[in-house]
Amino acid sequence: MATLWTGGTIYTMACEGETVEAVLVENGIITATGSRANLAPQATTIHDLQGKVMYPGFVDSHLHIIGYGEKLKHLDVSHVTSKEELVKLLQARMQASGAEEWVIAIGLNETQFDEPIFPSLAELDALGDVHLIVKRSCHHLILANSKALAFAGITSDTPSPEGGVIEKVNGQLTGVLKDAALYMIVNHMPHITPVYIEDALEKAVKSLQAYGLVGGHSEDLSYYGPPSQPITAYRHIVEAKKSFKVHLLQHHTVFEEVMDRREPSSPYVEFGAMKIFVDGAFGGRTAALREPYCDEPNNAGILVHSKEQLMSYVRLARHYNQTVAVHVIGDLAIATILDVFGAIPPKEGQLDRIIHCSLVDEALLDRLASLPVAVDMQPQFVQGEYNAEVAKLGGERAQGLHPLKSLLDAGLIVAGGSDAPIEVPNPLQGIYAAVTRRNIGESHEGYGPKEKISRFEAVRLYTVGAAQIIQQDHCRGKIQVGYTADFTVLMEDVFQVELDRIPTIPVAYTIVDDQVVYRHESIVDNHMLEKQG
Repeated sequence: MATLWTGGTIYTMACEGETVEAVLVENGIITATGSRANLAPQATTIHDLQGKVMYPGFVDSHLHIIGYGEKLKHLDVSHVTSKEELVKLLQARMQASGAEEWVIAIGLNETQFDEPIFPSLAELDALGDVHLIVKRSCHHLILANSKALAFAGITSDTPSPEGGVIEKVNGQLTGVLKDAALYMIVNHMPHITPVYIEDALEKAVKSLQAYGLVGGHSEDLSYYGPPSQPITAYRHIVEAKKSFKVHLLQHHTVFEEVMDRREPSSPYVEFGAMKIFVDGAFGGRTAALREPYCDEPNNAGILVHSKEQLMSYVRLARHYNQTVAVHVIGDLAIATILDVFGAIPPKEGQLDRIIHCSLVDEALLDRLASLPVAVDMQPQFVQGEYNAEVAKLGGERAQGLHPLKSLLDAGLIVAGGSDAPIEVPNPLQGIYAAVTRRNIGESHEGYGPKEKISRFEAVRLYTVGAAQIIQQDHCRGKIQVGYTADFTVLMEDVFQVELDRIPTIPVAYTIVDDQVVYRHESIVDNHMLEKQG
């Protein structure tokens, strides 16, 4: 059985502007490209695109899929613009919940408030007798009420854990937990059951498919009980349905356990690099900097692990012939991990992975280019909190904030992701952010405009780049013979529409291994399929 996709614009992404008239697919693999006239006789089914635009399937190179599903399940406060509005939403949800339930709000960004302050612990406690967690948009800081703190045994006498902060003022808890400290609560909440995990995962995958995504590189294995629980969920929800392709990073705390289980990989659930958090984030001022924050001169952030600890983790990964993927935001964090990678390189031909890489200078760019590393960027990071980050870093240092063009100009492999649930996992929003470096609806030259890239380079982040960073660019990320038949089909052309319309282009189809896993509601089946006579 062979199928032919034709009748629209088909971009191969092999080089800028290259299109083909038709694509022939058999058993989920592209077997030929060329003209409709030449390929149609070989097809048993023709899929008429009716003028729509096909690309290699878009892939989000860095997100937390189950965590994104949790955001869909819980209270989304990402659009809240005042403390009063936040308190009102929390109170309504808490009053509708039972005493033993957990109310979880996700996406808080106080920089959107007129006065960027969090509710106090007393204000949170006054909302009701329910466990409450509010996750900041960066997910490196949470607010917890006293009931949630008590659940984890956190008191005013509890010391901050290594790599984290239990915030106190005059010796008293504020309810703010940063980085490693927040896991004292969030990794142990009793409602995280297999049923809960599978429900969150199923919601997430459906949403991601609707955004045109055929796959994602995710990190979930240390947050939902033993790693067998999220792995089983992925087997049930993703692998069994063969409708999405997941590349799983393995947090260093569960890496050895997962590797020793010899979990089999498949095209739908595959196991990748060891994941390590090296520092925190700008939002909570925990990203590790060479020089202190401008607005907190006694604070230069935190390294979650010492260099010696990082060396031991990387050696463990190398023992298993595995690469390493690191969360690094600040310039000190980047410099520290590059020292480690330089001392303990991967095998010939392998690439370690730098995730975020949010603050660089010329020297760091040179070091990155000299090592076998690829960079995993989130273009939307320039949108939400850029001005607040400049205030924290200062204008001169912020010249290296959220680089993109400089990474590509240095010859580095760069992939694009959303870090969902931190950002919306819509690749079109990421493409728009990469090209304009501004928020939707704005008209200025962009935040750090020298880092803007072309539309082709931006689409490449989510196609070729996403395949290169996991060294599968020989079979994914392009429309070429021998590549998987994973396609994203849009109603309009990303390369031709007015720039500000890119984020709102409707997704027509999402196709995995030649199977339509998402179809826009306006498309009628019999308009898509035309049987050969």
